[in-house]
Amino acid sequence: MSRPPFDILRAAFYLLAFVVISELGVTIFGAVGCFWLILEGRVELGSCSNIGTMAREVFAELLTAILALLLAGRIPPSSPPDKDSLND
Repeated sequence: MSRPPFDILRAAFYLLAFVVISELGVTIFGAVGCFWLILEGRVELGSCSNIGTMAREVFAELLTAILALLLAGRIPPSSPPDKDSLND
């Protein structure tokens, strides 16, 4: 039984999916932690306002990477040039 060839595009999608899920977890953990600190009275009300801005910036960059991978998946790779044309 032969193994299928390694698909670098699929591996990139899996890596990007892992990064997106990790970023979602970190953002949710940070927001809940900040909300908890506000409830406890350890920080002031406006001290956690930068969490949303940082999350928006990261997700904008992730969206760009996802769209670039989708575009790379739609365009088939070009065939390599012939050896005869390289020797001329």
